Order: sequence, then structure tokens, then C-alpha cells
Amino acid sequence: MAEVYPSDNELLNIVSDSETGIEYITTGKAPYYLEFRKLLYRLLLAARRANDLRVFDEDGLDIGVKSGKFWLGTTLVNYAGSNGNALADDKSNIYIYLDSSGNLITNEYSGFPNMGTTPHLRLAIITTSGGDIASITDARCNFYVHNGA
Repeated sequence: MAEVYPSDNELLNIVSDSETGIEYITTGKAPYYLEFRKLLYRLLLAARRANDLRVFDEDGLDIGVKSGKFWLGTTLVNYAGSNGNALADDKSNIYIYLDSSGNLITNEYSGFPNMGTTPHLRLAIITTSGGDIASITDARCNFYVHNGA
């Protein structure tokens, strides 16, 4: 199903987004390239936290994980990020997560640990095929990690 946009007239009259504060470029504003760069800068600032702990394809069977932090009970755990994490080929589900110490785990055999007994932060589920990553499903839906207590 396609997303429905406001009418052209409504779009042309939007000054800013109320949730993010991102300002739209005024029609006719010059130089446009500078105004576009300002808009891009503001969008990147607004989206910065969405990049925390994001798993990404580095080509072939390698993945990287962006740096970020998460709460484990009352302890803030920092992950510095990583790259060159090699995955096994022809696997339908590889479970990528951080353990309670902030170590990256790639589990190609079973699944994510039980949240009630094994503290961890789910990052992604990856499918590999033919020497490449076929899909990455983001699993960062909840940054709170149960500490098992």
C-alpha cells in the first residue's frame, strides 16, 4: 500500500515539522543548494540516534555494527562499533546481539537467548545465501535490556 502525501498546496505551505522541528525549504529560496545542505544537516541531526547499534552489510558475508549504548538495568553499556564480522553462508537465520558485557554475538544455530534469563540486546536477524547477505531484519525494537533480576 502506498503512503498518501498531503496535497501539493499543503506541502508547499508547510513551514516546519512539529515533531522534529525540521524546517522545510521555502519555495524560491536561494541559493537552493545551500538551503538543501542545511535541510540535510538538520535531518541528520534528528536521525543520529536511529543509527546507534545498527547492523549493516559490508559486502560479501561481512557485517558491521555502528557504535552506540544501551541500558542493562541501571548500568549504561557502551559498544564501540565493529566491522569485518564474518558470517556463515547459506543460513536462513543468524541472530546478532550484544551480551550483557557488550560483546557482539552471532548465533547461527538456535535463536536469541531468553530475555528473562540471559541479559542481551537484540540487534538483527540476517539471512545469507550464495556468498552474500540476502537480508538484514532490524531487531532493535527495544533498547531496554532485562538484567535477569
